[in-house]
Amino acid sequence: MALRKIMAILFSVIVLCTSLTATTSAETMYLLTDESISPAYEIADESISKLNIIDNCATCKSKTRGIDTISITVEQTLEKYSGWFWIWNSVDGAHWIKSINANFISVVNTKSGLSSGTYRLKSVFTLKNSAGKTETITTYSEEVKVP
Repeated sequence: MALRKIMAILFSVIVLCTSLTATTSAETMYLLTDESISPAYEIADESISKLNIIDNCATCKSKTRGIDTISITVEQTLEKYSGWFWIWNSVDGAHWIKSINANFISVVNTKSGLSSGTYRLKSVFTLKNSAGKTETITTYSEEVKVP
């Protein structure tokens, strides 16, 4: 009889605990383009960062296109993985900013003399449309290893 009471109490506690857990969710809107999934932006149509490294020389390319955009600013930063706690550090002399009054921007910069390690390009795009709305998008290139 005591075993039945203990089992009943234990079962009641388990049911009570599982019914009191909170469920959360977040909604993200995505657009399907070129068979890939990317976030849906209001102003930007596409934003891309590409990094290519040959003979310790990095070619950093960033481009974006806006919808009804009157100005675009892109800030490029070449980053190197520190190897500790997923920290990326800016590479000295590899930070560029360009602004243009148009709906498309494509920027290419280079940095030579890279040491061995893992690199990526960070591009921060700020787009402004004719209604005065501003949108900021950060994209990262794929990581590239230098032996």
